[in-house]
Amino acid sequence: MNTLWIKFLQSYLKLGFKFYYRKTSAIYLEKIPKDKAILFLGNHQNALLDPLLLTVKSNRINHFLTRAAVFKNSTVAKILNSVQMLPVYRMIDGVNTIQKNKPIFTFCTQLLRNKKSIVLFPEGSHSLLRKVRPLKKGAARIIEETLQNYPTTEILIIPVGVNYQSPTSYGDSMSIYFGHHISPNNYWNGSNLDIQGLNKELSENLKTLTTHIKSSSDYDLSLKKLEKLKVDFTSPIEVNECLNNNFKYSGKKEQTSVVFLMMSFLIKLFYFIPYLIWKKIAYQKIKEKEFVGTFRYALIITLAPLYLILMTVLLSNVLGKNIGLITLAIGIFLPLITLRTK
Repeated sequence: MNTLWIKFLQSYLKLGFKFYYRKTSAIYLEKIPKDKAILFLGNHQNALLDPLLLTVKSNRINHFLTRAAVFKNSTVAKILNSVQMLPVYRMIDGVNTIQKNKPIFTFCTQLLRNKKSIVLFPEGSHSLLRKVRPLKKGAARIIEETLQNYPTTEILIIPVGVNYQSPTSYGDSMSIYFGHHISPNNYWNGSNLDIQGLNKELSENLKTLTTHIKSSSDYDLSLKKLEKLKVDFTSPIEVNECLNNNFKYSGKKEQTSVVFLMMSFLIKLFYFIPYLIWKKIAYQKIKEKEFVGTFRYALIITLAPLYLILMTVLLSNVLGKNIGLITLAIGIFLPLITLRTK
């Protein structure tokens, strides 16, 4: 039953992304096996949208390690648990909470032993910075414990670059690059894992799969130059080449059309009440910019369909069935057409 629920949810999320993103693409540098233990390890920009998009594009039923803070609300915790999200505790959550990771990591070793897949973001937190940040040791610890208990387990690490053109915007474009497989067994000496060596290889891979602005001192200046060039951040290979070649860019340039802006205004008029709830209530409660996309997407796949159904039923009863059907058609096709005009 849980598998059916997750597959249904994946299908619904996939449909929802068509009403939120102009383009979502996946690039596979190697085929993703369906019968091996896999750790998908990616950069982390866009809060809960990262794991949701990754699982839709990976074609695996994944478990996720998610920061424990989002499990504080009991209702939210139940929803997250139903989609196989597991809490992981960090130092920021309190020194005493770190011990709670032990049973979670042990459960992960069982998952890998049973050839399941796990999604984890080794940077340890999300950030809108366009760079790969230092990696934590959580994923490596899980691998080490797995090999210590089940030394014959074959594990694959698939580095994942998650890329957004404008992560907090509606109608954005995004891409996911699934990189070349890494075998952590190569860093295993029979009793211990070379965590530093493994993380170094993983980090170097991630830096090719997403935009990586190396210099911290010139980060803001470099980012402004890239934005002025209107680079396509969903093509990280070209963007990184631009950074390495003194900002010489010959790739596709991203622009927003006037038609898209006009059509977006029509969407706001049509979905006036959901838009008002988003702008005046939900948006005001968001404390971290990385969650803007997550909350907006959540409203689009929950509140917007309910509003459209109520509008359709109401107008069908008051003005007739044809008016109701026209309203339904406008509500469905207006966003789809708008996103294709950007």
